[in-house]
Amino acid sequence: MLLGAVITVMGCDGKEATTSSGTINTKNQQLVVAGQEIAASLDPVKPLTSSYLRNIGAAEALFQVDAKGAVAPSLAESATEIDPTTWQIKLRPKARFWNGKAVDADAVIASLERSRALDLQAKPFLDDLTFTKSDDYTIRVKTKRSHLQVPLNLSYYQTVIHNAEAKHDAADTMDLTGMYKVVEFIPKQKMTLEINGNYWGKAPVIPKIVFEEISDEQTRVLSALSGRSHVTLNIPATGLARFEDSKAARLSATPAANTQTIYLNLSKPQLNDVKVRQALSWALDRNELVVLAAEGQSIPVTTWLSSNPAYAEAKNAVYAKSDPEKAAQLLDEAGWKKGSDGIRYKDGNPLTLRLMTWGGDKALGEALQNQWTKIGVKAAVQHGDYSLIQTARKSGDWDASIEAWNTFGDELTLLTGQYAPEGSANFGGYNDEETKKLLSQLAEASNPAARHELAIKINERVAQQAPVISLFPRPQITAVSKTLHGFEDHFRQFENVVNASLSFDPK
Repeated sequence: MLLGAVITVMGCDGKEATTSSGTINTKNQQLVVAGQEIAASLDPVKPLTSSYLRNIGAAEALFQVDAKGAVAPSLAESATEIDPTTWQIKLRPKARFWNGKAVDADAVIASLERSRALDLQAKPFLDDLTFTKSDDYTIRVKTKRSHLQVPLNLSYYQTVIHNAEAKHDAADTMDLTGMYKVVEFIPKQKMTLEINGNYWGKAPVIPKIVFEEISDEQTRVLSALSGRSHVTLNIPATGLARFEDSKAARLSATPAANTQTIYLNLSKPQLNDVKVRQALSWALDRNELVVLAAEGQSIPVTTWLSSNPAYAEAKNAVYAKSDPEKAAQLLDEAGWKKGSDGIRYKDGNPLTLRLMTWGGDKALGEALQNQWTKIGVKAAVQHGDYSLIQTARKSGDWDASIEAWNTFGDELTLLTGQYAPEGSANFGGYNDEETKKLLSQLAEASNPAARHELAIKINERVAQQAPVISLFPRPQITAVSKTLHGFEDHFRQFENVVNASLSFDPK
């Protein structure tokens, strides 16, 4: 397979630009992007930092995925599969880091190895790959299994290329390759970026970007409706009606390939019992959850992988419908009997569950609490910053939490990351012999049909064992100013907010 792209380098003096709307003065223009969170760090190997740097135009990976799901070169010039376990990647000789250093084979390998060593979220995409330098601008990649789609693995935001020799502790010491360069950074508040004058690709038109954190949902909605922010991420489903007659902004609601998922801590005694976990899943009315927590802007799914369009046939597998009676039966069998107060007890202890939520998931948490209470679970919701979930996981002091991870990509990489004992997203400590056996078989399978069948089996096995509970694809709703042109709707919007074609109406 050969991936190639021809990029025309264009100049930009930051004063005038010709767009489809005419020639405009861009000198004082700035694009304001607002999100529920921005980075707490500038180092790409820190949790989630690379995603924020990628979506704002500061960081790039070797490859990118277009809106139709096709993989294309980015910092790489091309990729060729030499044999079933070997790929050759050609780099762009003109690509440079912000400080002028060449993005050559040595620099790229150093970046990927640093990510492998320091970023747990990068490991699923890099652990099966071995990189060697063929010449200054050619990298040879050996894979542990046959026909691994290396360009796809190297398109994820966790694999962004950064100067491994730089400190990445401040705006003036970090060193990336993107079309925009960070010039100011206030952690968890604001990031300001300006055009990278030495960018290898098409130069952007808008000279300045301000990326702001607005954690409150309604404040973000007001920012979009007032025109203060031009791209507003994470619009809550509860705010959709306010945009129906808006003259300031339109909504982008491209379905995302991810699954809103409840991760359960299997080290907790009540959750170590598979019957309890199954009961928690059987008790849920996912149609009601979609209405209450997503304003109907999604569809129910009962297995993790089924939000990926290629695996849509599994969306109703295992838990075909809400069945509170079956849930009650399972809890009875597990020894949890209902008391006079409606709560279930075992050995004098109540059946409790503390669910941690963040971002726009507060309403979802409350809806889950209500449904679980009906079967006798004493559920509580703790809503706060994502860092609280991270801290709780490190200490082990958590019962359940909600996240939505991407389900698009190489099946083995994704499923291993979620369900292998060492998986970086296996937060609850799931360790199942049957699942490990199926993952091993998937690792050896090269035939697409066989891989699909095995992925379906793993997906359903996990649903049966219920270390996680799948709910629905998380709505991905972005408000875009009607004065802004060139914004691309994308199922991986988290890394495609900024592109070089963005421009404003001429004034």
